[in-house]
Amino acid sequence: MLVNKLASNIGPVFGRSVDILKGMKMPEEAYNIVRSQFYAQVILSKIERTKANSREKVIAVCEEDLYLPEEPFVLGWVDTLSGTAVVSLYRIRQEFYGLPEDESKVYPRLFKEATHRVAHLFDLTECRNPKCVNYYSQIMLDIDNKTDKFCDICRRQLTNVV
Repeated sequence: MLVNKLASNIGPVFGRSVDILKGMKMPEEAYNIVRSQFYAQVILSKIERTKANSREKVIAVCEEDLYLPEEPFVLGWVDTLSGTAVVSLYRIRQEFYGLPEDESKVYPRLFKEATHRVAHLFDLTECRNPKCVNYYSQIMLDIDNKTDKFCDICRRQLTNVV
């Protein structure tokens, strides 16, 4: 349901279709037993192997907790060279913080985080405007406080690359 809604809403933001991968089995080699997390870069390598061609942009949505070696966790990760991205719902969900489930917060957070990640696939860099969807957010308050739209600067940059 969330992924289907995301699939129909994210393409128009970029004026082209963006493939969303769902139901992918997490690669065993991505799991770090010490951290109880999945290594995001290994997941992107697996996603890359599903692509039909090199120009295709693919984003995966997963439930698992993701990390990079130098980070305690990541909400998502992008490999611009392979044209792949992953976003995790694990820390986007209220339950992670010991709060009651609130589905009304999950989709807006997912949409903003996915839009931010796909923007990187189109070579946009992080935005400094905390209201822009392309602002780097590591905490839910930042995601909740930003809009689901690009600021004027990012929109112009996006128009030049898409």
